[in-house]
Amino acid sequence: MLKLVWQLLSIHKEIFAFPDQATTKRPDSSVRIILFLDNSHPTPGAPWTRISSFAKAFVAKRYDVDIIGIFSPKSLKEKGVKQLSNMNILNLVFKLSSNNPLLFLFNLVVSLITSTIILVVRRPRIAIVSFPNGDSSLGFLIACTVLRMKVVIDYRDEWEDQLICASKLSKKFYVLIKKVSIMFYRRACLVAAVTKPFAKALAKRGVMNIVYVPNGASCSSFKPLNRKPGKEFFTIVYSGGVGDYYRLDVVIKSLKVLADRGLNKIRLWMVGRGAIDSVLKYARQLGVQDMVAYLGNKSNVQDLSKIIAEADAGIVPYDGNPLWMNTLPAKFFEYCACGLPIIATAYKDSILAKLIYGNGIGLTTNPMDVNGLADAIEKMFGDKEFRVNAGKTARTLIEQHFDRDRISDEFVKIVCKIMNAHS
Repeated sequence: MLKLVWQLLSIHKEIFAFPDQATTKRPDSSVRIILFLDNSHPTPGAPWTRISSFAKAFVAKRYDVDIIGIFSPKSLKEKGVKQLSNMNILNLVFKLSSNNPLLFLFNLVVSLITSTIILVVRRPRIAIVSFPNGDSSLGFLIACTVLRMKVVIDYRDEWEDQLICASKLSKKFYVLIKKVSIMFYRRACLVAAVTKPFAKALAKRGVMNIVYVPNGASCSSFKPLNRKPGKEFFTIVYSGGVGDYYRLDVVIKSLKVLADRGLNKIRLWMVGRGAIDSVLKYARQLGVQDMVAYLGNKSNVQDLSKIIAEADAGIVPYDGNPLWMNTLPAKFFEYCACGLPIIATAYKDSILAKLIYGNGIGLTTNPMDVNGLADAIEKMFGDKEFRVNAGKTARTLIEQHFDRDRISDEFVKIVCKIMNAHS
């Protein structure tokens, strides 16, 4: 406990020292924008990609940008202040990761106190807070409200409902948190919803100041290869966190079904981090270890794009949780931007399945359906013409509707109007 207190006290010292020690002064810039994301930055993955894209768009307009992040006992080495691409990274909010209500409140209070100090010292013109996670992010939001700062909320997931569903013993507590959070959403200058169903759900809860800001992929970073290298095998790529609601074990079972059918020239490439060892162990148990390859965790976008673009199809293996009905994962957009057709385990009336079938860019099967997924993979494997046409259409879809660079620029324009209003 004494060590924890000392860490929290040391945070204050870093914040007050920060302006003179770590900020690169730009004489033509006098407006500061703060973004809060409950991660240790930079962290490869969809949340950081989205927020850093917004931040880079602000930097391009000559604003000073701070991104506040967290650190935990497992990531103490990430604690502190640094610069990245003219953005100031402040991993200064301590957090203990858990779904326990008491720790939720602890994290909220720690974030509230630390965020208040940061906001007072840094004096931003506007603050942007990204949800989830709820505890530290809500603490930052409350700090903004108490200090009467302009705040924009980036709502990426229905995190309250996820906590309610995952915590049966604490369900009443998180139902209360959901009621509390909506009070602050209503007071925000703007709420950016990542999908249209999220926007509708928020409107039903009484939030009126909503704008649709979808996820996407940078067309300049993720792109098809001019010519794919010759390969002996048909490859399916999975990119992102391994574990939780992405059921790679179901994919492994489907590979076993395909192997039993005599289809041995299919390979699964995994890129990312998480429960890698357990997935590889499971592949060995089923005797399909030669059909699975782990290519590491790629933080360099060019490296990730190259791996994705060299594959023949991209996979999104959701589990059966109905909460994913309204979600579109970042990996989906990255696959499409690289010109890949999509294989997804998603309910037919989900927005992911509707987008895939509505645009003819892939195949879907019900979540957790091993044989159905095996059939979809076999169909994709056997129809090269469909793969090529679906991949081209997928790339066009991103260019026309989901180019992250253009989305970020539009979002920044909206925030700048809010920021400059009555200032």
